[in-house]
Amino acid sequence: MTLASGTRLGPYEIAAPLGAGGMGEVYRAKDTRLGREVAIKVLPAAVASDPERVKRFEKEARAASALNHPNLVTLHDIGSSGGVEYIAMELVDGRTLREILADGVVATKRLLAIAAQVADGLARAHAAGIVHRDLKPENIMVTRDGLVKILDFGLAKLTQPEDLSGATQSPTVSGGTEPGLVMGTIGYMSPEQAVGKPLDFRSDQFALGSILYEMATGKRAFARGSAPETMAAIIRDEPEPIGSLSPLTPTPLRWIVERCLAKNPDDRYASTRDLARDLATLKDRLSETSGSGIAAASAAPRRSWRRALPWILAAGLAVALATRLLGPSGRGGPAPGPIRFAITLPESVGFRTGAIFTKTALSPDGQRLAFVGVTREGRKLLLRPLGSLESEPLEGTEGAQSPFWSPDGHFLGFFADGKLKRIDASGGPPQVICEASLETLPTWSPRGDILFSQLDGGKSGIYRIGADGGEPRLILKPDPARGEEETLWPQFLPDGTHFLYVTVGWSPRRRELRVGSLDSKETTGLTSAIESRAEYVRPGFLLYARQGALLAQPFDPESLRFRGDAVTLANRVHHFNGPANAGFSASQEGSVAYEAGPRNTKVAWFSRGGKELGTVGTPAPVGSVRLAPDGRTVAMHIADTKTGTSDIWLYELSRGVSVRMTLDPGDDTSPVWAADGRSFFFRSDRKGAPDILRATVGAPGSETELLALPGSQHPEDASPDGRILAYTELSRQTVGDLWLLPLVGDGKPTTLLRTRFHEEGSRFSPDGKWIAFSSDDSGSREVYVVSREGSGERIRVSVGGGALARWRRDGEELYYIAPGGSVMAVPLPLRGGGRLEPGQPTLLFRVEGVIVDWDAAADGQRFLIDIDTPDPAPISVLVNWPTLLKAN
Repeated sequence: MTLASGTRLGPYEIAAPLGAGGMGEVYRAKDTRLGREVAIKVLPAAVASDPERVKRFEKEARAASALNHPNLVTLHDIGSSGGVEYIAMELVDGRTLREILADGVVATKRLLAIAAQVADGLARAHAAGIVHRDLKPENIMVTRDGLVKILDFGLAKLTQPEDLSGATQSPTVSGGTEPGLVMGTIGYMSPEQAVGKPLDFRSDQFALGSILYEMATGKRAFARGSAPETMAAIIRDEPEPIGSLSPLTPTPLRWIVERCLAKNPDDRYASTRDLARDLATLKDRLSETSGSGIAAASAAPRRSWRRALPWILAAGLAVALATRLLGPSGRGGPAPGPIRFAITLPESVGFRTGAIFTKTALSPDGQRLAFVGVTREGRKLLLRPLGSLESEPLEGTEGAQSPFWSPDGHFLGFFADGKLKRIDASGGPPQVICEASLETLPTWSPRGDILFSQLDGGKSGIYRIGADGGEPRLILKPDPARGEEETLWPQFLPDGTHFLYVTVGWSPRRRELRVGSLDSKETTGLTSAIESRAEYVRPGFLLYARQGALLAQPFDPESLRFRGDAVTLANRVHHFNGPANAGFSASQEGSVAYEAGPRNTKVAWFSRGGKELGTVGTPAPVGSVRLAPDGRTVAMHIADTKTGTSDIWLYELSRGVSVRMTLDPGDDTSPVWAADGRSFFFRSDRKGAPDILRATVGAPGSETELLALPGSQHPEDASPDGRILAYTELSRQTVGDLWLLPLVGDGKPTTLLRTRFHEEGSRFSPDGKWIAFSSDDSGSREVYVVSREGSGERIRVSVGGGALARWRRDGEELYYIAPGGSVMAVPLPLRGGGRLEPGQPTLLFRVEGVIVDWDAAADGQRFLIDIDTPDPAPISVLVNWPTLLKAN
């Protein structure tokens, strides 16, 4: 079946065909709801006409759609229209690996850059229990930026009949590959696939090994004259040694390929994450491991390579470090290659990525790293010389956000307490530069000018002030004629007069990188293809993030033109598409520090005694969990690692099925159930500063605006009678306030608590008469209970710190989280006159890791907890990154 241009499949309008194969025809199409281009795959008639296979396909596609990873193509939607079954997925602009292989043997550095990304994507899927089953060059795309995308993940299994006897009639590929026989493509299937045995993740490792072999040698590992002969070779024969076909292939790479191609799955990698680490390590250390030591090591026994490789790489790294530290020897030796290492935090310090604020700042000379650490006293700036193992706090920087350096490296600027401040990097008291609120990362010119953005309602724009203080002056406002609502992330160019900045439009969502000037009101547009803030680095590069990857692209600051293609420096970098934030900081000496992207968290049930009873959903960057009133469904928000933004998902506990409820590209978080369980409230930034929306269960895309006010509103809980929504409003003056929004009547919000302290986490008691919340008014965060009317005294419940209060369904017990991951229970009996008298808090159990969010079952016997294991090294540093551009 061929679809003509203009054909509609649900909300998608077909534009042009992209290709066809055994797994279906693929078209370029437009999503008429969101105005974005997508790829539409129409399933083959053999699949679409079989209801059981369609059902299995939909189940697998839902699982695959949750695999948020930069190297996996995103599945947006599945549907049926006029008897046509289709899936909508991310449209990738690039070349398939098959097209790249048509050019001949792939250079080792490029091979490893591609292989490391493929393995990283596989590892993510394998951790979620999903196996590709049909990995091949046709299913691997490489963009112009060097970003790798794996196609058709998890779909191969369900486009094959359950009865394998008929599988020989279902080809899975086209254009240069042979028909598949048993759930796979001949030439890349594993021995266990070839004989029809059960498969696991190690089958994908074998396929990747076959692909790497072909990239290194230009020859397929097991190609024979016919399909049966090829299958027999896969089962019995060893491929011709890589060294005899491509002698310059590094020995460690040969060992990796040989291990992947082991006939017995037990001889392959026990974890695809280990395979990904070995490839990434070899990629980063390639120039350092080239030499006689590697050649001599080639005689090592095949099965001992895993023990030898780390020592070889370590030796190479030591040589590279020595070369870098001691300088050139004058003997014409090779320049040192890139060096990548992680910053380990002190035990008492945590680290959290941010949506608006930045957290790291690398000094201009690349020798010192300033970052925002989370201590028991709150946020504080810490300074880490890269030649030291210690991170020292800078006193007087409590509450700091968005650190930035002076051009000479003598001072650090930062925001705290609604003010822009600076501090001598060697210590001393901070100095106030000016008042500033809801700010983004500033920039400091050699002439002493500082530019910063404000997001505070009518004050939005870019401001200029001298480093010695004074009154900030608005120099650039958003231009509504261009659809601009915010101007963010100013960064000076080398002349100290021109600066980069990002414009943001919320509805429709649009980002553009532009150039402004201190001497003119005229601005110049550079590109709308860059979705994050950018930094200029000598001698001529722009660094920026795209889909969770950190990129570098040659750029001429005088002509304001790009001079070449972008190259990927790192994957899994923190990137939040909403305000175009990206967690990196570059020096002018070839180093860059970057924050790790979203981590997968675990959502698990625990008994009252602390026994883990099982997990919910697949590993993903989850940010909240809320049980429906009937306890059958969990609402959660899950982050997309490519953009950093989140969507609301509903997970049915009995069937283990999840459904995406929000489709807007904005950041949708913090779902709160309505009392009847038929709808839910959530927080969204789709029109700017976060507002509160409402959506109907079972109707994705049914969102309606409930509350849109200046500032940021965050839904917390709905009253049991369905008449009131409690929410928190964030502001600079009072940090966090508690409000009540009537859901009937005039809908005018009223204040529950408004102090100079930070209150949050409102939860109604089951009878609706009381509200539990947390506040830091005592110097540490504690849990309190107050009447719904806000009158009377606030009753303190917790002892020694607490937050995230949750009620038992009968209202006679309250739970909260104490420091150290302790789950606490407090009896709350009603006394005469309707008074609450909290009992003594009791420890139920402790959880290893950080409790991001949680909820309690109605009877208080089980708890659903979203757990994040802290990353002890959340910041990485890449030294001498320009050599990566030379390698490409």
